[in-house]
This record gives sequence, C-alpha cells and structure tokens, in this order.
Amino acid sequence: MSTITGRISNKEKFGFGLGDAASHIVFDSSVAILAYFYTNIYGLPPAVMGTLFLVVRVLDAITDPIMGAIADQTKSRWGRFRPWLLIICIPFAVSCVLVYSTPDLEQTGKIIYAVLAYIFMTLMYTAINIPYCSLGAAITADPQENLSLQSWRFAIAPIGGAMGTALILPLADFIAPGDRASGMQWAMGIFGIVGCLMFLVCFATTRERITPVKEENLNIYRDVRILLQNDQWRILSVYNLAMLCGVVVRGSLLVYFVQYILNQGSSIISLFMLATTVAAVIGSLSAKWVGSWMCKIRASVWINILSALVGLLFLVLPTSYWLPAFTVHIILNILQGINAPLQWSMITDANNYGEWKTQRRITGMNVAANIFIIKLGVAIGGALTGWGLAAFGYQAGVEQQSAEAVRGVLILFTVLPAVFYLITAFSIRYYRLTETKMNEIVGDLSEGKFQLQTELTKAVSQ
Repeated sequence: MSTITGRISNKEKFGFGLGDAASHIVFDSSVAILAYFYTNIYGLPPAVMGTLFLVVRVLDAITDPIMGAIADQTKSRWGRFRPWLLIICIPFAVSCVLVYSTPDLEQTGKIIYAVLAYIFMTLMYTAINIPYCSLGAAITADPQENLSLQSWRFAIAPIGGAMGTALILPLADFIAPGDRASGMQWAMGIFGIVGCLMFLVCFATTRERITPVKEENLNIYRDVRILLQNDQWRILSVYNLAMLCGVVVRGSLLVYFVQYILNQGSSIISLFMLATTVAAVIGSLSAKWVGSWMCKIRASVWINILSALVGLLFLVLPTSYWLPAFTVHIILNILQGINAPLQWSMITDANNYGEWKTQRRITGMNVAANIFIIKLGVAIGGALTGWGLAAFGYQAGVEQQSAEAVRGVLILFTVLPAVFYLITAFSIRYYRLTETKMNEIVGDLSEGKFQLQTELTKAVSQ
C-alpha cells in the first residue's frame, strides 16, 4: 500500500459523495418504494413480490465476487475503480426506467418481466456500486480522513435517496395526474439521468492514491479463500446482514404504516420520506464528532440498541394524529444516519486489516463481499416484508385492508426491526479494530510490513 494518507480536499469528498447519491436512487427506492410499486401499482401478490426480492439476489452470490475480482485487476490510467463509473453510468440509468415500467401483460408475463428487469437493475447496480465503494479505500488509508470521507458520503447520499423515495410520488403525480404507473416511469427516467451525471462528476473529481503492495493475477477462488481468513470481516458480515434486515423491513413498510396505521395520504408519505433524508444528513454530519468522542465500535453498539428501543415506541404512540410518529421517525433516522459512516469506516478498516494479515490487498473482493451481505440483508428484509404481509392477509391493489392486515403492518414495522437491531448491536461487540489498532496497522502497511513480521519483531524485542 502506498504511504499517501494526507488530508483530502472538500471538493474531492463532495465529488465522492455524489457517487453514493447516484447509487441511493436505486438502493433507497428498492428499500422504500419498490415493494409498494410491485403490490399496489404493478399488481404482484405480496408473497410473489417477497420471493422475487429473495430469489433475484441469489445471483449476487455469483456476480458480486466476480465484479470485485475484476475491479481489483482493472488497470488503466484512471486507476482500478474509477473507469467503471464511466462505463456503467448510462446502463445504470436505463435500468432505473425498466424496473419501474408496467407492460400490459398477463400475470405470468408480468412476473417474468419483473424478474428480468429487476435482474438487469441489480447487475448494473453491482457493476457500478462495487467499484464505487472500493474507491473509498483507494483514496485514503488514514482512519480519521476515511471517517471524514465516509461522513461526507453519507451526508450527500440522501440527495439521491430523496429522489428515489420522497420525490418520486409527487413528481409522478405532477407528470401524469391520475396515472401513477406512467408517472413513476418518467420520474425514474429523470432521476436515472441525474444519477448518471452524478457518477460522471464523481469520476472527474476523485483520485486513487492507495495501491496494493503486491499485484497478482485474477484468481477468484484464491481471493475468496483469503477473504474468509479475515476474522474481522466475518464479524462485520453478521453485523451488516442483521442491520440491513432491520433497515429494509422498516423502510419497506413505512408507506404502509403511514397509509394504514396513521390513515394519511401521499403528501404525508412524501413528508415522512423527506424527513428520512434530512435526518440522515444530520446524522451523517454528526458521525465524525461521535467517532472522535467515543470509540466507533461502542458508538455503534449503543446506536443500534437505541434504534431498537425508539422503534418500539410506534406501538404505543397515538395514531389519530401523525406528528408524534413523525417526531419518532426523525429521531430514529438520525441514529441510523450516524451509524452509516461508522459502518463503512469499519469496512475500510477490515480491508486494511485483511491486507496486513494475509499480505494481499483485495479491496474489490472485500467490498463486493460486504455489498453482497448488505444486498442479502435487503433481499431477506424485502422477502420478510412480502411474506409477512401475506401471512397477515394483506391484499395487493385493495384500498381497504382487513383489521388483521393492518395489525400485521404495525407488528412488522416495529417488532421485527427491533430484533434485528439488537442482533446488530450484539455482533459488533466482538469487532476489535479500534482506532489505536488501525493506526498501528496502517503504519505497518506504509512500511511494507505485515502481521507475521510485526509479531516476530515484538517477540524478538521481548
């Protein structure tokens, strides 16, 4: 790894953040809107929708590590990861339109089209997001600068998230009044173009400074085997999986919660989603201060415990007026906004630790594996949402739901995410890459030293 670990300009941090804003157009809409789109607009049964989310993600078990290995082996004058932002940004924009299209087909044809469009979108997301997420570890190896970089990233990312969630329904209704299906397709087309431009700015403003100590030929099996030797990555896998399951279940059910529990329409739904964006920005901007005030591991433990407890408040809040629930929703998303930069800072730390331990830097594979775990959490969370709604008798495309279905929405929205947040808090207690430890590791890597050499040196000195 190169020794360049100096300060990164705010311009570069902002440009880097725009890349995640583009990614979050797809990611956040998949979490918060796509379930609603498939059941209430496209007309898929909830159980079919849940199975679709889970089955399509099985492909990621193959494509994610392949893309990570390809990115690691990419050689160009722009680096290993930045070229992919240039190559995939247009197909990425096209995929946004296709997945929100509603062709006039029979039920079987609609299911086949939904599967194919969703597969194409996940492939394009993989092809551009894995190199993008790997780029952060190639910009700087300094732990505090990396946390700052990730804080900027997650403060800017909600811009794209707002497009895919808070703005899509109002824009759809403005473009095509009374025809939400057509309106959503046009809205996602506009947002896809904006996302493409964001990736181009990210490409133009960032630079790759960190390079592997030793280069090796493409060997996916070897890289997966090396990755599995990283005990800290294994801990983060449990942490990421549980956290995303909780985030996705609550995010997917937010529309249903506002509509059926609070009895509010699209304007209040959009307000809740806009609040998600603003709260996430506030939380992300606070992450660096929290990380300097207390150990980021301990901070993440408490944030997830608080997220579980705060989320359960929805069970006892009055539903005759939406402001109490709105306030709790803001608090919950501020907490999650703080946690996101801490999470990705730990992923970068685990990548550096893996190089120090195994003498091989597999940034693309490391990030690909983490993104696969995150997307698996999205898939499981989405599947549990669909299956849970079906179990409580929710009917697709029906405005008036049964009392049992409404009760199911409330239980799924509150209790299930709390369980996953508590699992997340418990799992990260075993993660041991503190800032002190990471400073030692980065120092060793900058001198071309690895774990075995460091341990031998310590043994000799004793």
